[in-house]
Formats: sequence, C-alpha cells, structure tokens
Amino acid sequence: MAMTAGVSTRLVGRLLGVTQSRQLPKLPRDSALRLFYLSDQRLAELARTRIPADDARRQVEELLARGCSPLALARYCRLSTAELDTLRHSSTCTELTALLVRSARLQYPG
Repeated sequence: MAMTAGVSTRLVGRLLGVTQSRQLPKLPRDSALRLFYLSDQRLAELARTRIPADDARRQVEELLARGCSPLALARYCRLSTAELDTLRHSSTCTELTALLVRSARLQYPG
C-alpha cells in the first residue's frame, strides 16, 4: 500500500509497529492524504494492470543472484515458482507483481 500511495515504506512500517507504550510518529500531511485516498478500487486495479516487466525481471535476477530462495521469493510475490520463472522471461507483468518484487528487494537487501 505504501508503494502504491507513493509513501515511504519505512514511515508506514513505523506507523504499523506502534505499541501502546510508544507515541505515534508524526505523519506528514501529504503522506496522510495519499494513504487516505488510496481506494480498494485502485488496489484491485494493481492485479489487472499490465506494465513492462523490465525492472521486475532485473530485480528478480538480482535477488536470486544474492541467494534468495526461488520458493521464498515466489511466495513473497504471491506467485508459484512456475509463474516466477515465467516472469523472468516475460515482457509484461501486473503492476501488483512489480510492486511486490520491488518490496521484496527492500526486504532482502544484499
């Protein structure tokens, strides 16, 4: 959701990790508005909208070269291992897949 809204993933992570004993971090107004106006319709469109797969393919190859397990990466990206392999040779992918691959790259820094 953070990437779709164009909001820092770190900021959203801090917001989600707030406990009762910790104070909520200051949320910049523009970030708050972007998150607030993110609709279910927009999120559903991510799974239908096809975009060029160049960046996603490159990031998948980087992750695999760093030793990320194909099975773990596929699961993280909500794909089967066969779909992940297809992505590695595809010219397009869904916007959701591209965002999940980008997120995986942030989660598995090398």
